[in-house]
Amino acid sequence: MSTPQNMPDPTQPAAVEQQPAKKKRSPVKLIIAILVPLAVIGFGVFGYLNSVGSSSKVGDCVSGNVTDANTIKKAECGPGATYKVVGRIEDKKQDEGGADGAICSPYPTAEALYWEGREGGKGNFLCLEPFKA
Repeated sequence: MSTPQNMPDPTQPAAVEQQPAKKKRSPVKLIIAILVPLAVIGFGVFGYLNSVGSSSKVGDCVSGNVTDANTIKKAECGPGATYKVVGRIEDKKQDEGGADGAICSPYPTAEALYWEGREGGKGNFLCLEPFKA
């Protein structure tokens, strides 16, 4: 007696299909996958909150050269300070300051203007007067 090709032979034990073993997730990879994005976000938030344009308010002091954004830093109002913030104007594009700094005209003691924001986007203007100890 012959059995058809596709029919299992009832006298033979049924073949057990083996499933591939499940891969274990490496805890190190999982930790890295979570920590790296959190670190990037954390540094971004820290940088934003500690930037001069976003964190300075009227009465604060800064040091550096307003024409070189890399040099501007918050400073204690003392010997290391270059300017004192006398006005803050938020949510403006850089070209809204005017060629002569007209945006700071409501602050008569302001002699310098500093803008910080996203290129092509909006940011904050700081109207600055020279710091006098």
